[in-house]
Amino acid sequence: MKTPLLSLLCLFVWSQSTEALTDQEVVLGQSVTLSCEYRLKAVVWFVMKLPARPEMIMRTFGSEKAEYYDEKYREKYSEGGRSRLVINNISEDDLGIYYCIKPGFSLKISGGIRLHTAEARGEVQRA
Repeated sequence: MKTPLLSLLCLFVWSQSTEALTDQEVVLGQSVTLSCEYRLKAVVWFVMKLPARPEMIMRTFGSEKAEYYDEKYREKYSEGGRSRLVINNISEDDLGIYYCIKPGFSLKISGGIRLHTAEARGEVQRA
């Protein structure tokens, strides 16, 4: 189930234009909270770090503890309440595009939130 879902996410994300992205500047070493546009108790969070494939992070359930797709995410990510993802101690490796999915019969994927530092944004603008 995980592999077909990742394949579907890759196809969807790569076909999206960058206009669907929200830029969010972060400070390395601090924590940041991302809000999903779907205000639900249950969402799935994933991240794209190009050129790698999307990585599923966690699924939230509201009243229950979040389900992590890999235990390595437990210390880095946490649920920040209704449809929020908290990323602790931001590092260069955490920069990427984060999406949330509204689960159900027909999946709905949010517009992406692209995390960047002030230095990285300056480099992009100069290019």
